[in-house]
Amino acid sequence: MPIENIQHSIHIRRKKNQLVWNNLAQLWEIGAQAKSQQELLDRLHPWNAPISLRFENKLPILLGIIGLILILLFWLAPAHWALQLCLLLGGLLIFGAFLCYESSRPITNAIQELEQQALALKYQLAFNSIPRHEQIIFQPVRFIAQIKQLFPLFQQGNLSNDIRRYALTHWQDEQGQTHQVMLFEYRYVSEIQVQDQNGNKMRLKEIEKFLWGAIVFGVELQGLALSSQRKSFAYPYTQPWHTSDIQINRQLNIYGTDTHQMARQLTPAVVLKLANFLNVQPGDLLFHPEQKILCYVGSQNLFQTSSNYKTIQDISALRGHLRTFKLPYLEQLQRHLLQLL
Repeated sequence: MPIENIQHSIHIRRKKNQLVWNNLAQLWEIGAQAKSQQELLDRLHPWNAPISLRFENKLPILLGIIGLILILLFWLAPAHWALQLCLLLGGLLIFGAFLCYESSRPITNAIQELEQQALALKYQLAFNSIPRHEQIIFQPVRFIAQIKQLFPLFQQGNLSNDIRRYALTHWQDEQGQTHQVMLFEYRYVSEIQVQDQNGNKMRLKEIEKFLWGAIVFGVELQGLALSSQRKSFAYPYTQPWHTSDIQINRQLNIYGTDTHQMARQLTPAVVLKLANFLNVQPGDLLFHPEQKILCYVGSQNLFQTSSNYKTIQDISALRGHLRTFKLPYLEQLQRHLLQLL
């Protein structure tokens, strides 16, 4: 009987989707309990249950298509009573399809959370954490506000300037010194005036941009600002500096807070090191004039992974993704910054 077949299809669909919901609950539990990346991977294999991470939505899609066809039939002869029933039935089918459809958003949320946990374990990242010695004085919100005041790089937007995502880690340089490093995503919004098509009226347009970078604590150089973007800097980095190397002068804009201090610090070896860093890591590099803090900002997304989670449809694919994915731009920046330090 057709009705029995429909009931059987609904039962099978409900059972398959419940298995997916069970898998998602277990993934959240694994992400919360895993203490290392290897432990996280080990708990994903073997998986003693069906491995699907895809909801079964064929039935609601079919109902939606049938509903649209019935509504289209109504427009052929709106006055006919039978086709008016088609409109009602089509609307009910589309509403039922909407209620039955399982969104993929819970799957995406679970994968993204597990991915962030794997990143934190692999790269020793503490998301939404600030340097320990600062936590005695500042809450995270106040600390972020202070960091934005220390460097003019965080004032590029005339509407808003936000550090939306950040993570604390520790890197050891070639001399064995351990540095606290805060990685961040910086978003700024600027409002500009542009002319309309007639050229006689002005309207406002918002431009949103993202930059990524790192703040390193415990560095020796102070009071310097360098850019490979041929830009100048706001106060206190107002003193320009030119080296004896014409090629480096063409490559970089160098500013500082004190010419005497720059003369002591910018030896040929130091200048070459800074130039080599900005050659492979284009962007802006600032050293605070009083505190031993370095700030680098560039256009490469340090939190961008090398794999695409959107293609993941089962636990095996998820484990393969978490085993092989990495943060290539972060690894590159870490390598070059440690050479600089």
